[in-house]
Amino acid sequence: MSPTTLLTWDKYFDANLIPCAREDRRGKAVKVTAKIVRQIVDLAQKKLEKKERILIAAFTQEVNMACELTLGTETLREILIANDLWAVNTRIKRPAFYRNLCKRIPNSLLSIDGSEIELNINGESYKFNLELGVDVGSFTHTGFDISESETSQAVLAVLKQHVRDYGLPLGVVFDHGTANLSKDVRTWLIKHDIEIVPAGPGNPKGNGTDEGAFSQLKKVLGAISLDSSTPENLGKTVLTALVSLYVEMRNKLPLRKSGVTPQVAMAAETSEEVRQKERARLIQHNKNRQDSGEEQSKLEILHWVIQNYDLDVDTPSFRRAEYSIKVYSTDAIQKTEKAFMKAVARNSDRKNLSYFFGILKNIQQELDDAQYHEYCREKYYYKSVLESERRQLEETQ
Repeated sequence: MSPTTLLTWDKYFDANLIPCAREDRRGKAVKVTAKIVRQIVDLAQKKLEKKERILIAAFTQEVNMACELTLGTETLREILIANDLWAVNTRIKRPAFYRNLCKRIPNSLLSIDGSEIELNINGESYKFNLELGVDVGSFTHTGFDISESETSQAVLAVLKQHVRDYGLPLGVVFDHGTANLSKDVRTWLIKHDIEIVPAGPGNPKGNGTDEGAFSQLKKVLGAISLDSSTPENLGKTVLTALVSLYVEMRNKLPLRKSGVTPQVAMAAETSEEVRQKERARLIQHNKNRQDSGEEQSKLEILHWVIQNYDLDVDTPSFRRAEYSIKVYSTDAIQKTEKAFMKAVARNSDRKNLSYFFGILKNIQQELDDAQYHEYCREKYYYKSVLESERRQLEETQ
């Protein structure tokens, strides 16, 4: 445990290790005045003068205790950014289309994803692909398949397990992998009238359902080491048993504060009317994803860059580039086009798609950071807050 954490905890206990009594003011809004901003700025500057690192969570607690406030970490971070005491580092998920895939009714949206599981057998490492299906609404683990690599047959195996135990879902959400969108998988889904809801680049699948499931599963299983004369077969058998055990136990534990277990949530009956409404929502959700004129202009810039510089791009990379370019803003793409032209003129080795997207990612980050910094300055810059209070005082007089 770090010394900083111990020092932070120490502030909440007296000499006899009895928690200090503090008033609970959670949920009570605090108006950020020029005086508050000045106090925070002074405290932050003193830390920086002493060459101490500002850790947002610990510093927020320190400010709240020293100034008798109840500010949150986000507000305090914005105050520091506005007054140039904290570096901006935004993480904006695009496009907003994918944020709408939230939890609804059980057995409505099924999240499917694959992850690599490694086993150590007789001192030798063996890797398997674990394809996992998790219901978005209830977090019920509904099916899995273990194979040497991610294939369409593994995806179909998970789908069939889900249907066998819980019936047909209304839709499935997964990434744009070749296995997920293979002809066999698409044909099977269309045949059973199941909506395909693809996940976007840099965006969680649904509500991060499968990623969270894999994280918990790997944490529980830990490192797996076996000693056997038939490594591959035994490895797969043992891994299947372990995952089966995990899935069985995970479905019996409540995920959230409601106390309802995934198993009970999945077993709850949902009326046909509600299911039809949810199906209509998923269909409308996919229709909203139709390419706009702005997305077409982004693709045109990408196509021009590839053709003009005669970039050597294979088909999978080209499709991925077309898909990913839509994530970025038009302004960032236009700036990248100019920067890429200058970079290639200086060094012809930079003439590749990876370098183009590297520039694009950096420029988009800079634009996002600048936009957020401007937002914080308008809201919490000390001189701006002071001027705003002065004007309000003059208006009331």
